[in-house]
Amino acid sequence: MKKLLILGSYYTEIEVVRRARGLGYYTIVTDNHHAQEHIPAKFLADDCWDISWTDIDALEAKCREEGVIGVVGGFSERRVESMIKLTTRLGLPCSLTMEQLDVTRDKLKFKNACRESGIPCVPEFKYGDDIKFPVIVKPVDRAGSIGINVAYDKDSFEKDYAYAMSLSETKLVIIEEYINDGIKFDVYYYVQDGNIVFLGSSDTIMCKGKDGAEILQKAWPFPSKYENQFLKDEDGHVRQMIRNLGINNCYLTMSAFFRDGKFYFFEAGFRLSGEMSFHYYKAISGMDYLDVFIRYALGETEYLQLKEIKNHSLCSMVLNFFGRDGVIKHIDGVEKIHSLPDVKDFLVYAQEGETISNNTKIFRKIAMCTICSESKEKMLDVVDFVNRTFGVKGENGENLVYETASRAELIDY
Repeated sequence: MKKLLILGSYYTEIEVVRRARGLGYYTIVTDNHHAQEHIPAKFLADDCWDISWTDIDALEAKCREEGVIGVVGGFSERRVESMIKLTTRLGLPCSLTMEQLDVTRDKLKFKNACRESGIPCVPEFKYGDDIKFPVIVKPVDRAGSIGINVAYDKDSFEKDYAYAMSLSETKLVIIEEYINDGIKFDVYYYVQDGNIVFLGSSDTIMCKGKDGAEILQKAWPFPSKYENQFLKDEDGHVRQMIRNLGINNCYLTMSAFFRDGKFYFFEAGFRLSGEMSFHYYKAISGMDYLDVFIRYALGETEYLQLKEIKNHSLCSMVLNFFGRDGVIKHIDGVEKIHSLPDVKDFLVYAQEGETISNNTKIFRKIAMCTICSESKEKMLDVVDFVNRTFGVKGENGENLVYETASRAELIDY
């Protein structure tokens, strides 16, 4: 049985373990964490190692000893970096080079790559400029939401700038216009043997900012309302950037804001993305791009050929749930939600007895639900049911679920 090493053992890695085992491979996860809430994938995999996924020397020795023939990095740029280093040592297939990965981690390199391909970016300021607030402040070399804050005045800006600087290894910070009157837009591709495949798109519904949590993404509707315009205006430019960077046999996502009829791109990721768009793509195509992702890592050259599916009638929604501060006494409704045919996945990231303590503007994510339905009305009915049924209660019976996406907010999608 072919052995696949999966770097990391958090809830997101459960998805990779499930699919790889379903394909008949022997799965190993590695992580040096010991607290149960940080290593749930260890309880599902065929084997687990208590080795940090950053310890390349130890992993190289263990992989050779155990006969591992494939490595995947999963959902973070740091894991992907370790994947590149480890597969290089072992001479195993890898979907990226370090130079390509750097484009996703260094926001200046990303902006330059976009400009060279004709992709519009979010307007930015330099430190010392006459800044028009609000602005979003983020370290150049950290991915996702790490170190990102929104500043509404000079005092908060100075604090957020210092915080972003403290997290930047290169000591560079980007200051961009905070587009709070636009819609966050994401688009997904897979490059398979030189063929660039458009997988789909989504919009983002943000939390309204109560309790200071203004940059939480509470829902992703698929497909985006602006998909057709993107395909007309920017798809060719994105494909050009992919070719310019030499990307091949790799999944990637691009993020933008849509405002006043235009897209403004600000981020890319050559890693599996948090909304787990493989559920949506499988629902519209019957194909799971995780199969390609996993099989390529194992050196297999014959596998299903991904196809572009456009103008379909399926409605999909990914709901995020975040936790308020408190000790979790009860989690309710999980089995009932799992039993619904239109619920393709429901991951719970928290456990009873666990303490939630939010000390940043990015609240703790405690669950994510993926819904795919044949009609919008049916999808919204499922959303209502999930919101009614999923409950997280504190020690005094208080509701620990932060702001959820309502039917009224989703009706336009």
